[in-house]
Amino acid sequence: MLSGIRSYSKEEIMEKLNVSERSFFRYMETLKNFGFVVDYNQGRYIIEKENKTIRDISSLLHFSEEEAYILNEAINNIDTSTKTRENLVSKLAALYDNDRIAIRFVTKEQSSKIKPLLEAIRNKNKVLIKEYRSSGSGKIYDREVEPFDFTPNYISIWAYEISSKKNKLFKIDRMKKVEINGEKWEYEKEHKADFLDCFRMGGEKRIGIKFRMSLKAKNLMTEEYPLSEQFITAIADNEYVFDGWVTKFDGVARFILGLPGEIYDIDNNKLNGFLKTKIKKFDFFNQ
Repeated sequence: MLSGIRSYSKEEIMEKLNVSERSFFRYMETLKNFGFVVDYNQGRYIIEKENKTIRDISSLLHFSEEEAYILNEAINNIDTSTKTRENLVSKLAALYDNDRIAIRFVTKEQSSKIKPLLEAIRNKNKVLIKEYRSSGSGKIYDREVEPFDFTPNYISIWAYEISSKKNKLFKIDRMKKVEINGEKWEYEKEHKADFLDCFRMGGEKRIGIKFRMSLKAKNLMTEEYPLSEQFITAIADNEYVFDGWVTKFDGVARFILGLPGEIYDIDNNKLNGFLKTKIKKFDFFNQ
């Protein structure tokens, strides 16, 4: 994570890795002992890029979080010795890096937008997102932002929007074009990437949800949203429980409404209310 293109505060590292302050300092010491130069500046940490070890690591293939999860599951299903599996998983973990992307694995159109965003993050430049199609407001207009972090799957980017003075999540495929305007960041202290749930929705807090679902729903959920599997438990041959969290209801509600009768016993009153509001919009026959 620290060998990427952005720096992290101690608190951000502890939160992302889910470790204590004691573990954080132990990790820093371990990195230094193995020859990594950890640069500390204005309360933020990053690994010095000129270090030979980092140049070697940078030449490796990096995976998104979902790709890493799927590969890890495949490795664990290999019918071979435990030691072999452990070695493969360790190597996968060594390759994993949230802040890099293998450009050749995305479309040419996406690459033309991701490259200037990577450059802007590296050089701390503002960018102009041309003709961004917002699903929330239903409008198409330009956004001036300070991009600072990609989501693990590189579908979206966290950026500080100048006009609203808020950190927002922008989807790459909703951008027509990205232009670097040459101006440096002004609001770096305000930059903060929120939580990202398994349905790829970002938000400031985690909302606990729980429901039961059929085998069909479970299969479709894990296929479309691989990271949801960590929250799913089997309770019968054709029945499963999802017990996890989301940052907002939009993503999970879209999934639930697409599978009528397959998801039930939703243990969250606010989510139930959100679903009822959405269902009313489908009541064509009574309008």
